[in-house]
Amino acid sequence: MKVEIMDYCIRCGLCVEFYPTLFALNFVEDRIDVLPAAMQAEESVLRQVALDCAVGAISVKKGETK
Repeated sequence: MKVEIMDYCIRCGLCVEFYPTLFALNFVEDRIDVLPAAMQAEESVLRQVALDCAVGAISVKKGETK
């Protein structure tokens, strides 16, 4: 699975709070980083992560890794 944070992310931190093993706040570059564990997470978990995003800025694509 490929997980991306889109440019319109508002960095509210919900993804980091709910899924700290998958995402991290990057204060230096003012963004949310996708951690390597996200690429191995269950598809159902990643789909829920995308639904939980306040602005829908988490993209999950099947069959791709990055």
